[in-house]
Amino acid sequence: MQTLNLKIDDSFFPHFKAMIDSFVNDHKVQIIEEDTYDFENNYPQSVVVSSVEEVRRRVYEAEQEVGLSEAEYEEQMNRFFKDELGIER
Repeated sequence: MQTLNLKIDDSFFPHFKAMIDSFVNDHKVQIIEEDTYDFENNYPQSVVVSSVEEVRRRVYEAEQEVGLSEAEYEEQMNRFFKDELGIER
């Protein structure tokens, strides 16, 4: 099975989507990942914020995440470079 990434002109997208949907219905094409877009601003819907409450929720969730200290970060990066790339930092 082949995979293909495309950029499609916004004015043509509804027509293209209809064609793809017919291929999906015929089991000739499988949609691997579908993200909804804010077509006005051309951003994935996952990064668009629609309300003050949502902003507050996202900020709260981000503040609750436990980050790495600088020493822990350096240790992880050293390990990554050594294990994945074979480079000693």
